[in-house]
Amino acid sequence: MERCPSGGEGLVLLAAAAAISLAQGRSTEELECLSAFFSVLGDQLALIAVQRGQSESASQG
Repeated sequence: MERCPSGGEGLVLLAAAAAISLAQGRSTEELECLSAFFSVLGDQLALIAVQRGQSESASQG
């Protein structure tokens, strides 16, 4: 998988479109819950990436 094609601008636009789509027809409480969920999801993905990077560095060194 490529790293953030087009310097990340495409991902920003994709995220904005997804957020707008997910927000349609949802209550404030539902949006707060979705926001918290995706924040936790992003944090966990970042943690997994760090752990993989450390494992790869250790196996190369």
